[in-house]
Amino acid sequence: MQSISRSKIQSLYPVDQQPLYIPPLQYVDWAVLDYFGWVQPSHHVGYVVAPLAGNNDLRGITLQRASSSKEKPRYEMCSWCNHVHPTNGTAMFSMKVRGSDDRKSFGNALCRNLDCSLRIRNLASDPPSYMNETINLANKVQRLQNSIYRWLYRSNCLYET
Repeated sequence: MQSISRSKIQSLYPVDQQPLYIPPLQYVDWAVLDYFGWVQPSHHVGYVVAPLAGNNDLRGITLQRASSSKEKPRYEMCSWCNHVHPTNGTAMFSMKVRGSDDRKSFGNALCRNLDCSLRIRNLASDPPSYMNETINLANKVQRLQNSIYRWLYRSNCLYET
């Protein structure tokens, strides 16, 4: 992914979401990212900036993060990168469908820190996946990008309105 400036990231989100918390960008290794994702310090809102295939357009999406429940321990799998986590490794993220007047939303379990790009490359600091995969990195990247594009399509965010 190409590096993105703070002002470019802010321009991808509506004015009513300003001021937008953006983490320090000087520590971001853009070369290993397929998208740029982060979670607000309050842990209730996540943001994703995703490049579109074929051009240099970017889409910014806002995700609502549900609070985690402390049920019995179980393994959890991210629906974007298929990384299998121990308990509390994922969180339920949902978003409103654009153009539905906030009547429709959908969600999935994603890596709680929105760091799927690091996980498919085994660069995350916590333990590796509990399910070893035999596919190569290029196929993992393609699967991750397809999952993100499905989210953009389902939310009517693929094209400008």
